[in-house]
Amino acid sequence: MLPVAAMAPLLVAAGAIFLFTGMDAIIKGLPAGLTIVQIVAMRFTFAVPPALLMAWRARALSGHTAWRANGLRGVLVLGTCALFFFALRRLPFAETLALSFLAPLFMVLLAAALLGERLRLKVLGAVAVGFAGVAVILSGGLSAAGTDRLGAAAAMGAAVCYAGSMILLRRQAQRDRPEMIVLIQQVVPAVLTLPLALADWTPQPPLMWAAFMLLGTLGVGGQFLLTWAYARAPTGALAVMEYTALPWAALIGFAVFGEVPTATVLLGGALILGACLAVTRLRR
Repeated sequence: MLPVAAMAPLLVAAGAIFLFTGMDAIIKGLPAGLTIVQIVAMRFTFAVPPALLMAWRARALSGHTAWRANGLRGVLVLGTCALFFFALRRLPFAETLALSFLAPLFMVLLAAALLGERLRLKVLGAVAVGFAGVAVILSGGLSAAGTDRLGAAAAMGAAVCYAGSMILLRRQAQRDRPEMIVLIQQVVPAVLTLPLALADWTPQPPLMWAAFMLLGTLGVGGQFLLTWAYARAPTGALAVMEYTALPWAALIGFAVFGEVPTATVLLGGALILGACLAVTRLRR
């Protein structure tokens, strides 16, 4: 049995994934009258105050260098969320999460293309298995109507953007404070989307504003928990905890949205998860 000190980062990472999954569930349940741009804008705008407070308390506020270096990552984070939220509206919860787990496989390919990392044959085999899982999911869906191809494409696009943001994070995490990185990750998408969201805004009831505040809090809370965990445990060990989102998504999808996973989604998700775990192990 692992000692408490070794277990703590794993449990904290699992808690972060739970917060993220809860945030995604709230987004999926938001009224259809809200556009994706408005949802993204509210998610990040309400995350700025707690992120700013945490960065200020940690005395992590720095100069223009960190903002310039992390600006591109902020754009990729925006792309990740916009595409993922779009997919959530068109696909069942568990299916969207399963397709988003392609991110580690895209990270391998991007690292080879952008960073010159060598691709081993076994890693390429694992990547092929992961994409076979996508093919299985696309062959059927959670509902009788089958998988929405546009939603599936958006979920995979979100995985590509997320992989790119993590490639950039690998470099910047060695130079900038995590509190500052998290703050910039909230500010850039908020600045880019808020003017567009307000241009077509309609009055919202108090309950909706409470939901927006909860979205921002869950997003920032999950990010800081993950940052704490990654500072205290190996990436390979923590990467496994990312996949605890799938059972949470399946449970929430069934209990809240009445979605029942079919065999094709479960099999495809298992192939993707197995491929990601294999890649994580082979790249240690």
